Parts: sequence; C-alpha cells; structure tokens
Amino acid sequence: MTALPLSLRPFSGPYPLTRPCVQVLWRGAMMRVMPGDDSAPEVADLYVIPLDKFTPARDALAQRLKAEGDADEAKRVAKLRKPSVAAWALNRAAQSHPELVSKLVDSHKMLRQAGSRQAVEEASVTRRQAVAALADAAMTELDRGSLQTRDRVNRTLLAVATDAEGEADLAAGTLVRELEPSGGGWGEMELPPVPEPDPAKEDARVADEARERARAREIEATDAESQVDAAKQALAEARRRAKQARSAADKAAEEAREAEKKIPG
Repeated sequence: MTALPLSLRPFSGPYPLTRPCVQVLWRGAMMRVMPGDDSAPEVADLYVIPLDKFTPARDALAQRLKAEGDADEAKRVAKLRKPSVAAWALNRAAQSHPELVSKLVDSHKMLRQAGSRQAVEEASVTRRQAVAALADAAMTELDRGSLQTRDRVNRTLLAVATDAEGEADLAAGTLVRELEPSGGGWGEMELPPVPEPDPAKEDARVADEARERARAREIEATDAESQVDAAKQALAEARRRAKQARSAADKAAEEAREAEKKIPG
C-alpha cells in the first residue's frame, strides 16, 4: 500500500496550523512522521533536540521516509539545515513558552492597527516585555550564553515584527538562522500615520477634562466641609461632657466639705 505524502497527513502536534500545510512542509516545519518507528522524530522536533543530535536524527528521518515511499519528502528532509545556536535557543523558548510568542505576535497586530499615539505606546510596551521575556527564556536554554548570542537573539525577536515568515517560524519553533531587523535598524515597524487630533474634538476633550477636575474638586470640598462639621460636633460634645464632668467634680467636692464639717472635732 502506497503511503500518503506527508502534506496530506493530519497533523496532531502542539501548534495549530496557520498556513496551508504544503507551505509549512516545504519550509521544513510541522511535518509528522507516521506511526511505525517510534524512534523517528517529527520534523518540528529536530529544531529543539540537542544540536549535536540534529544531523543523525535528520538523516534517520529522511531514510525512513524514503523507505516508506515518500521520496520527495525524504529529499526535503535530507536538505534541512541545522539551526544556529541562537535560533535553536529561540526554538526551545518558543515551544516551552507559547504564551510569550502569542504576546509578541499580538503586539505586532496591535502596532499595525494602532490609530493613536496612546495605542502605539501601549503596544510598544507589550512588545518590549515579550521580547525581553523570550530573550531571557532563550538564554536560560543556553545556561546564560554569551553577550554576542544575546544580541543575536534580541535582533531576531525584533526582526520578526516585519518578517511574516520569520514570525511563523518562531511561532512553530522551527527557526534555522538569526534574522536581521529590516533596514539595518532595530525592527521599527512601518506603522500607519497617527492622525493629528481634530481641533474641535481636542477643545471638547479639554473642556470635558476641566469639568471632570471641577467635579472632583467639588467632591473634595464637600468631603472637607463634612469633616469640619463632624469635628465641630465632636468638639461641642467634648465641651459638654467636660462641663458635666466639672459640675460633677464641684458637687463632689462640696459634698466632701459638708461631710468633713459633720465629723466631731
């Protein structure tokens, strides 16, 4: 019985397919080995196993595919490149922390859709946090690693902002090499121009803010007056009690003097 091409086989790995399977397969990602030889890893696993195991594991997978009759797929697998150290560390981090990759990808969408300076600033903060967290996770995979590797990791994470293919590779944990931010910069995205505020709307906004501040001050004043009234009432009550206490003390003293007069001399 002829085996189905890998591009037609269902994928049951940990990451959902976001592109046509044949495209992912062509780039060496998201391919699953059919049951029969438990020792043969899926292609996505090749990018996270120890680097010194990549070549023998890739060759073993290619040989198995060839034996199953998938000659084209076997040729593609045989040509897969071993990931660089920085790419391997990012693959490990991405597969271990998919929530951080999602946060980074979401920040790119937020930046592209930003329609105000505030939205750009908020998305930029989210992006910086995601980049820093993923970089830390990648360096942990390398037991700290070198400053040069850290720089390559950072630059790759910045580059995926404008590299859809690189972003997809990062999400799948199948990066092969480091990426460079476009234009030689640090991955600054081509954002839509932020519209200048409409003068009338800006005046209305300023007026609304002024009214809000006035209401807040009025509430503060009312609270202060209430506190003053309460303090006055407390003072009046304290004076009343003090007067009563003084009267009681004077009466007690008078009674004491009267009592002393009755004592036989």
